[in-house]
Amino acid sequence: MRLRDLVFLVGANLRRMKMRLALTSLGVVIGTSAIVLMISLGIGLQNNITNELGNIGSATNITVMGGSMMSPAGGSTEMKPLDDRALKSFEELDHVEAVVPTVMMQTLQSVEYKKYQGMLNAQGSPMDGLEGLGLKLAEGRYPRSEKEVLLGASATANFSLNNTPVSDLTSSDLLGKKLIATFVEQPAATDSLDPSTIQEPVESKRKLTVVGVLAKADMQTDQAAFFTLDAALSLNNTSRRRPTYEQVTVKVDTAAEVAGVETVLKDQGYITMSASSIQDGLKSTFLILQAVLGALGAIAMLVASLGIANTMTMSIFERTREIGIMKAVGASNRQIKRVFLGEAGVIGVIGGVGGLVFSASGAALANLFVKSYLASQAVASGDAMPTSASFFDIPPGLAVFAIVFAAGVGLLAGVLPAVRAANLDPLTALRHE
Repeated sequence: MRLRDLVFLVGANLRRMKMRLALTSLGVVIGTSAIVLMISLGIGLQNNITNELGNIGSATNITVMGGSMMSPAGGSTEMKPLDDRALKSFEELDHVEAVVPTVMMQTLQSVEYKKYQGMLNAQGSPMDGLEGLGLKLAEGRYPRSEKEVLLGASATANFSLNNTPVSDLTSSDLLGKKLIATFVEQPAATDSLDPSTIQEPVESKRKLTVVGVLAKADMQTDQAAFFTLDAALSLNNTSRRRPTYEQVTVKVDTAAEVAGVETVLKDQGYITMSASSIQDGLKSTFLILQAVLGALGAIAMLVASLGIANTMTMSIFERTREIGIMKAVGASNRQIKRVFLGEAGVIGVIGGVGGLVFSASGAALANLFVKSYLASQAVASGDAMPTSASFFDIPPGLAVFAIVFAAGVGLLAGVLPAVRAANLDPLTALRHE
């Protein structure tokens, strides 16, 4: 039997059972849609979290942390100090473009501008280091003294008016303006247990001039405020002779080299964090999530396969005499199997294509609803409009897999009916009414 004859015969047989074909294919449509939607949900969630990680910091930056950390046993574990010697060793590593130390402004409590009150995520860094990290000025210039500050693009996000968040105040509005900053200096620790020797924190106010605003970069940078490194050390009452830093940002030349440089830093005993390492840690979690969601969808496909098997079995009873005639005119058992397997495979393909179309439409509508909802929430709260909110993502590979998988399920479901049809005795089949 030529392929052309096989295709014609399969098509003719399926046209004769249109209603049964439609109902059986509908089961495959539901099964395929369940699998595609479940897996695409996992992929969409992973992509959203990956995008958010990208917004938190540059993909080529590694954050090296200093200070001390709590051990599981309850004590503190001292880490290697981040001093100038450590910075020099970082600069000598391959693929490292810039090394920028950071001093967190722990003494800066709050700022005021006219009737506005706010908090600043303030830190001190070398100004040339900011340029090394690829940060650019949008307006103004870099600070030069303790009385000057540089704001991120959305540093006013934590400002309020009478305890109500404001959306009409931007960093650019503060350029050249003076802020009243409140600093709280903690007293030096003493070994005395006498309560009378305990000193209260000393609060002071300083005027700060906003001399520059950074161009939009990432969420962490945009909401920060920057002092010169010397100013941060001075305002924190930290010695500038041999300072240590809370964290150091190591910029790598390409994202592909981040993992290698981070491994070297960890081998040297430093605690590191990067968007790449966080994503790697989440990959196994999302693989498990996608496997679970895919298994739930596969249950519907299993039910659909039983429907295909039932349809093909009923077709054998209805076409027993026809099968006997085919054998009488010379059709082999292999050819009989091909006819029934072809019909089962076509049912699977039809259901797979239909399921893909249905799931793609459903995913598009769900994403549209989510984006509309988040946009309305952003307008109501005055936040920035969301740039990406696709919770269902169907990549081309998943689309191809869905159709191939549905066709494969159809073929497997048709194996037993095909074998049964091929094994019919021709004389018994011819006498069948």
